[in-house]
Amino acid sequence: MGGEILTAVLAPIPIQRAIDQVIRPILAGHGHVRGHQVVALAGLALLIVVIALLDAAFTYLDLRHTARVAQQAVTDLRRAMFAHMQRLSLAFHHDAETRLGDLQVRLGADVQALQDLLGSSLSSFITNTGTAALMLVLLFRVAHPLGIVVLVGAIPVLVLAGHYRIRIKQVSREARKREGKVSAIISETLGAARLVQAYGGEAEANDRLHRESEAGLQATLRAGELQARIQPLVELAASLLTGVVLLLAAVLAIERVITVGQLTLAIAYTRGTLGALRQIAKLSTQTQKAAVGAERLHEVFSKAPVVRDPARPRRLPDGPLSVVFEHVTFGYTPGNPVLVDVSWAIPPGACAALVGPTGAGKTTLLSLVPRFYDVWNGRVLVGGIDVRQLALADLRAHVTLVLQESLLLRDTIWNNIAYGRPNATRRQILLAAEAAGVTSFINALDDGWETMVSERGTTLSGGQKQCIAIARALLREAPLVIMDEPTSNMDQETEQLVVRGLERLMYGRTSITIAHRPSTIRHATVVASIPEAPKAPRAWKVRPSGLGAA
Repeated sequence: MGGEILTAVLAPIPIQRAIDQVIRPILAGHGHVRGHQVVALAGLALLIVVIALLDAAFTYLDLRHTARVAQQAVTDLRRAMFAHMQRLSLAFHHDAETRLGDLQVRLGADVQALQDLLGSSLSSFITNTGTAALMLVLLFRVAHPLGIVVLVGAIPVLVLAGHYRIRIKQVSREARKREGKVSAIISETLGAARLVQAYGGEAEANDRLHRESEAGLQATLRAGELQARIQPLVELAASLLTGVVLLLAAVLAIERVITVGQLTLAIAYTRGTLGALRQIAKLSTQTQKAAVGAERLHEVFSKAPVVRDPARPRRLPDGPLSVVFEHVTFGYTPGNPVLVDVSWAIPPGACAALVGPTGAGKTTLLSLVPRFYDVWNGRVLVGGIDVRQLALADLRAHVTLVLQESLLLRDTIWNNIAYGRPNATRRQILLAAEAAGVTSFINALDDGWETMVSERGTTLSGGQKQCIAIARALLREAPLVIMDEPTSNMDQETEQLVVRGLERLMYGRTSITIAHRPSTIRHATVVASIPEAPKAPRAWKVRPSGLGAA
């Protein structure tokens, strides 16, 4: 970039030297050309070519290296943003203000706006700013009056450009916000395609998308209109200023204050300075899009995980782990507790069951064990240690989950099972699949183990997805197992098969099961029955009881 600035400043100097040192003496000598003058002209012409070649080389290096650095920087930024999003607690991801589509826009369009800025606009801004500043300084050296005229004339142009830049940023922010909403609508609608079609919601979804798209389009058009206004204004101001400088320079040349060559140099530097300002004005839309993108990325980076690792984490002991809830109070929103003063002790190796009506807080209670959330008051102890004193990675490595909603990745069935333990052997994966009942249906699938699970697992039945999830949990071999309605989506035949797999999963481990079906908890040694939650406050207390007790 420095080389480009230097060559831009040097480019008109050979012309000035040719006029003052060669052409003027020739004209003064009535057109008689001497040999040394021809050599001087040839040398100056060659110098113009050399400067042009250097400028081309510097431009090539600038574009090449800037593109590479910009791509690498943006790739690192996207990775850092994605990693940060994953570190954020579930409270962030489950917040009503957090929308998957908007996060995708931040990872996509917002990061891309920064890449566009770094890849081209930043280089143009630096070289044009440097060129304008250096040419203005040299213009003062050629003739102070000319430098003063250009400087005074450029100030209102810069103020005008700054005013429009602020307005462009405002409408660009609105456009990007609307773009995030459009992406969120698309993501939500396509993710719930079965629901939308079942309830005939296509037209309403189209209307929502149209409204947000139209609002985003209008904001984008306003940004384009503002850019369209500023460009001709800057062009007009630059032309007027160039005309004033030409008249003043001509007067100075006639008065012999400057030479004709210096007049040419002054015009070149004036045009170069104003031309650089015009190029900077053209970047307004792109730079403001990048600024808005940076703001939106900063909004996410500024959010810290609510659940964090302790400064000096303790280590969990080996073997089955006890789980104890001591006077636990917790809720998702301040002032609205879901759990109040809950106490429950599960000894190591116990097969515990948690039963009760829907909405009483069973899933909420068990989500505190792997520290998806932190309690407001009280403690949750695993292996006799407060979970807040454990590193998250260590705690969650000792816990395996089988959820009511089987979460599968868009990958093969084999890889979905192996996800629980990536370094597992083929035999270990097959044994886990057999114990969970996957082998009872795998041969009926066209591609067997290589069957690709569609997004959200819609190509598999609920029972098949649950079998795969249980196989994944079996393979993990964690000492603490948490199951939330593990057989809720299975028919009686599949359930009988899976229950045997669950018995193997629970053997020698501490297990906690949320269930409604008696068959799922028939081997439970500790049962907690949760009463109907009162209306105000919405809370309950757990009291351990013997097997089968109400």
